[in-house]
Amino acid sequence: MTDPSSQQPISTFTDGLLTANAAVVEQLYAEYRKPVARAVEAAGGSNADGNTFFRVALLQCALMAENNALQPDLPAFEFLKYLAVEHFRDWAAEKQLQLPESRLETPEEVSQALPDAADRLELRQFVRAKRQWLRLDDKCRKLLGELVRDSHLNLDTDPHFSRDESEPCLGKYRQALGATAEEWPRPLPAWIITALTDLTFNRIWNAAETQESRLAMGQSAKSEPASKITRNVLITLGLLVLSYVIWLFVTAPKSAKAIYEENYTPPASIMADRAARAERDSIDVSLPAPCEAILQEADVFYRQKNWDETAGVLATMLGDEPETCKSDAFFYLGVVSLQMGEPDITVECLSKITDLERFGEDLYWYQALAFVKIAANNPLRRDLARRAVERARSNTELPERREQAEKMLRELED
Repeated sequence: MTDPSSQQPISTFTDGLLTANAAVVEQLYAEYRKPVARAVEAAGGSNADGNTFFRVALLQCALMAENNALQPDLPAFEFLKYLAVEHFRDWAAEKQLQLPESRLETPEEVSQALPDAADRLELRQFVRAKRQWLRLDDKCRKLLGELVRDSHLNLDTDPHFSRDESEPCLGKYRQALGATAEEWPRPLPAWIITALTDLTFNRIWNAAETQESRLAMGQSAKSEPASKITRNVLITLGLLVLSYVIWLFVTAPKSAKAIYEENYTPPASIMADRAARAERDSIDVSLPAPCEAILQEADVFYRQKNWDETAGVLATMLGDEPETCKSDAFFYLGVVSLQMGEPDITVECLSKITDLERFGEDLYWYQALAFVKIAANNPLRRDLARRAVERARSNTELPERREQAEKMLRELED
């Protein structure tokens, strides 16, 4: 990671922020997300708060660049750090949270360049508007999308549906935002229109969402180039592994890859899988309505086999949602990671689930399959796969799954 004390001025990133250049956003995430998050923690926040307000600061920087409001010579890290901290302090005050005394004082030259409290509040409103909009169901987003378009273009014509038809969706949206009809002088206030139509804001939102999804899947924000020594060591290890793979291919009756492919049958859909588990185990799989809506949205992409989009939607449940929501997100991120050929991430996601009883033996089964997949990629892990399958067999009450696990064990021991 780049030393924050030696980072470049904010003007270095202005053009990239305006166009949401993927390389620029990736660089900002890789170099500044962790130190900015630590600064927010030092101000009394959690690590999750730090990550959230880094993203908020990035969004505000993009809008300031759009309005030529960035002071170009300010260090990028200093500006992002104090902007994130000020947003966090604003938010904590709104929530009436008691913060410990902080020694982190904003330097005068940075303080003068920061947006004022009103502008910061407006930006957080944009974030809330966008976040709650994404949690609406497809029908409501389609209906209200007409209102957004007409309001943005200052059209007086009625959309292609009646106002009565859109009112329930407006009610849901208002309730999600904690507002009432009386507080909205028009069908959709100006700050919501901006949040949903401003090109720069939405470009950076999507670019940040991509980075958040990568991080949620256990990937780094930015790949670091390997040294020549590291590369030579990896090549040597690779040749040794390759030799061992060839030996296994010649001597072993069946490869871990073949065992995995014979036994892994992914769920046809997320929602169908949850329903089947509830019926089989007689457990309550219901979640808060916003989380159910996110799972349904993710299921649309899942059934299309669009794994990147599925993971991106599921990752939105890992923020401030209840723990049960996070558990569902981690479980299906684990399933999707298998589909993407990332069994190590599957193991990591499943290990983060706290309420194990909600997933029954399925948790152990997918862990076992992930370890078999790992053994398919690295035959030196075959014994680890065997132990994982043994644990899955011990935790299953389904006769067909027990029989399947016993067959896998025999093949892995050969």
